Amino acid sequence: MTRCLLALMAAALIVLGTAPALAAPADARPIRTAEDLMAIANDPAGHYRLENDINLKGIRWTPLPFSGTLEGNNHTIYNLSVDAVGPDRAQTVDGNHKKYDTGLAGLFSVVMDAQIRNLHLLGVQVMVEDEGSCFTAGLAGFAENTVITGCSVQGRIHLTQKGRIGGVAGLVGFGSGQFDGNWADVELVFIDDNRKTKCEEFLGAILACGYGDVRGNQVKLSAYASVHGYVHNGGLVGMYHVHVKKDEERVGYVTGNSVEAVIRFFEHVTGDRRAYCKPFVGEKLNRPVQIENNRELSFEKIESKKYKVNLVPEVHEDPDYITVTVQPTDIAFGYTMHTCTQCRYTYMEDYVAPASTLSP
Repeated sequence: MTRCLLALMAAALIVLGTAPALAAPADARPIRTAEDLMAIANDPAGHYRLENDINLKGIRWTPLPFSGTLEGNNHTIYNLSVDAVGPDRAQTVDGNHKKYDTGLAGLFSVVMDAQIRNLHLLGVQVMVEDEGSCFTAGLAGFAENTVITGCSVQGRIHLTQKGRIGGVAGLVGFGSGQFDGNWADVELVFIDDNRKTKCEEFLGAILACGYGDVRGNQVKLSAYASVHGYVHNGGLVGMYHVHVKKDEERVGYVTGNSVEAVIRFFEHVTGDRRAYCKPFVGEKLNRPVQIENNRELSFEKIESKKYKVNLVPEVHEDPDYITVTVQPTDIAFGYTMHTCTQCRYTYMEDYVAPASTLSP
């Protein structure tokens, strides 16, 4: 990520979100603080509306279940930090419909039959290590039959696991739904830390594995996947897979999206190599899905044969960083930027709200 890009993102966060606001139910609850946000866990099926930006700095976030409506009102949740899967789990499946009990991490863990609109996540840091199978993402580890519109995710999502199935995504890890008009600028890292089994890995800036409609999204992706098993990587969707039997003949759409992506990976498996890595959808398993009218702004896949070295953004074992603090302006977030003096890798954290959004 560059300083120029961040400035564009900060400006866009103010104007992004052309999706109409959800009709606020009479019982919609205002969310103004981190405590209000955490209280969703007490009524996951409720109706909510953000009234201002929310800073989660210093909070070790526990992913929440959700099955209601959330109108983000074009506000920003910033400095989200997640370092473990939540207590809620879900069943995921691979391309052969084999089922797995799976841990989930993100702002939300398991999202069912929900609507989320005009919500922006800035400075996401999802850094999870787990002994089992996991899906991690900025917004939700798992989402089923859910509408996500006009949302954005910016940040880093890293997963190191030992399980047989897993994935990383900007928006949603595993699931189904409508994903319209969203924006993801994310760094995704997946490390398979079990060399004795063949892991099924999935990676995509919008959805790691699943199905639905993926329309009008904008993606900037930098990805790293180290897999002793099977790779399914896509700029938008890692694997388009209809895992619910009643939906097998459903016509899905991956249309009108734009992608700028670099995906670095290795697939270490003998005798059964697949290594799916494509600009839009890594692997397409569903016959009726229409993948058309998408824009490849740039796409590069970089495959490694060094199976004993995990692929990560920091190319040096002992990186040396210089740190610069950028102050917020009236309309743009401030942040702390770290740049490696050796390889020039850069990341941002510790965002500070624009002065115009702060109370007098």
